[in-house]
Amino acid sequence: MTHGRRRSQDRSFCTIRTKSYYLPNLRPYYNDWPDEMNPHYAQLKEAIEARIKKIYSPKMAAALIDIDYALLSCIWWPRCEYKRLEVGTFWSLWLFTWDDEIDQSTSELFINLENADKFRDETYHFVRYVLGVPNEETDKWQFDKNPPTLPVIASLADIGEEVKNFYNHDQIMCLVDEIYYYMDNQQREQRRKLTGVIPTPAQYIETRLGTSAVQLMLALNEYVDNQCIPRWIMTHSKMADIWRETNLNMSLSNDMLSLRKEVKTGDIDSMIPVLMYNRNMTVQEAIADTCAELKKNIDRYDAAAADLLAIVAERDSEWVEEVDSYIVGCRHNMMGNLLWSLTTTRYGLGKIERDIHGGMTGVVNHAA
Repeated sequence: MTHGRRRSQDRSFCTIRTKSYYLPNLRPYYNDWPDEMNPHYAQLKEAIEARIKKIYSPKMAAALIDIDYALLSCIWWPRCEYKRLEVGTFWSLWLFTWDDEIDQSTSELFINLENADKFRDETYHFVRYVLGVPNEETDKWQFDKNPPTLPVIASLADIGEEVKNFYNHDQIMCLVDEIYYYMDNQQREQRRKLTGVIPTPAQYIETRLGTSAVQLMLALNEYVDNQCIPRWIMTHSKMADIWRETNLNMSLSNDMLSLRKEVKTGDIDSMIPVLMYNRNMTVQEAIADTCAELKKNIDRYDAAAADLLAIVAERDSEWVEEVDSYIVGCRHNMMGNLLWSLTTTRYGLGKIERDIHGGMTGVVNHAA
């Protein structure tokens, strides 16, 4: 059974690699959502390049600098002061590079589940340690005497300290819970990839919403934008809807925007190949289906946001402005993700010519 599924997966892979596809301009899907730029870009770019050169090898540092994480942060968090912007950027850099240690099919940790589990376990408990919420398992690591040897784990220490000094216990535990959610789903996804099982669209979305790490970044938004919103609001079902739709938005858009890169490297566990395999779609049909869902997702986000603001206005109106600011912040996150993805070297889209509608034609083949 597994070998048969692998052969089907190979057929989908070859189909994508040898045919072109058209990706429409996604910007109009986002209604009149704002896109802005933080004024601290130049200062941040210099700071993050210095940090990258300090932590990573020269070859990896050059690739990371080329990706331009400073640009991502400046359109992701356009309103915040510099110090919080810097900490948030260092956190996202840590997350991207940590994820790549396992997620890329060519990495040593990807093919060794046992070692990957140890890597995840050490990281999770080091996060608890630096955020000041250790448990019995964390204490066994004795990080005060034996800090992590891998730079990609240890680099979280100083930025974790900054967040710990601002967040209250509830906010910290939300962050810890989201890290666990992310790593747990990443483990499930890795196990599935190693066994060659292709998920249904529903199964794929279930783990994708965890491996995206979007909610982990949303749990950092209060720090970056200097907010402390009451927990009854942050744990309300409508806020949960806002988080889910934000997460789904970035997951769906990234799966389309990263298609060329993912197929080139053989990492095709994404929505487009999943739809092709399960529903016998062409590449273009799968993209059209995903675009339709993206539009529904954006409409659901706006509806959930309006509902939450109405609830807050009725129950505790003094928080309406802060909650509205948080909602706008999530819109900035989604817009930032879209605009950066269209320009970054990470996905290789920056130099692809656009048509008069802003769409582009991608060709994925061995020479891509």
